[in-house]
Amino acid sequence: MTRLAYLRDEVAMDHPIVNQSAVDVAKLVQRMTSHYFAHVAAMYVARDPRAELFAPPIEDGQNVPILRIPRRDGNNMEMWFNYYLAENRKVEAVEDFDRVWLTGALLQVGDALGAHGYFNHEPEAEIIRHLRNGIAHGNRFNFQPAVLDKQTGHLKYPANISRYAARQVMPAYEIDTHLQGQEVLWTWGGPCAVVDCLTVLGIHLWNMGHGIPPPVAN
Repeated sequence: MTRLAYLRDEVAMDHPIVNQSAVDVAKLVQRMTSHYFAHVAAMYVARDPRAELFAPPIEDGQNVPILRIPRRDGNNMEMWFNYYLAENRKVEAVEDFDRVWLTGALLQVGDALGAHGYFNHEPEAEIIRHLRNGIAHGNRFNFQPAVLDKQTGHLKYPANISRYAARQVMPAYEIDTHLQGQEVLWTWGGPCAVVDCLTVLGIHLWNMGHGIPPPVAN
């Protein structure tokens, strides 16, 4: 169970919901982080050669185990189970799967945050905003004038997880304009960085939704 799941159990007993939208997005974030861990667990099993023991039985008229993927029209796509299972062991497959998951999670959560004005531009929401936008635009940070402070040249709204990093025992990830043009994945960070930021966002929004003030940054 993630830290967010523990936190949800704790606060639900003592704090009424004061911001349903924050709670709803927190639940989405938790689902995304939980699914990532489920993805890692599934790939751990799939990359073990012993996973071939779970292959479907070889059917009459077939030389290898066949797995069928249903189409909407009632027909099936057919795949050679062992061949594609072995694809999971390729190094590029590991990165591709992680990239696809991270991109999808950032797009979904980022859009949910945007629909709620990034919850008054909280730094934990803003960091996901810029990760999402970078992923969606060529995997490069590209800060448009609308998000910049004309006086300082930095972002108008801080984008970091500094308030939670120490208590969650994770790096204090931050995004600012010095990253302009740099690659998001994997130069800025990989799965651990994205999942850490999502985890903190989930905790922060769950607290917000229950009227619990954020910690003071160290």
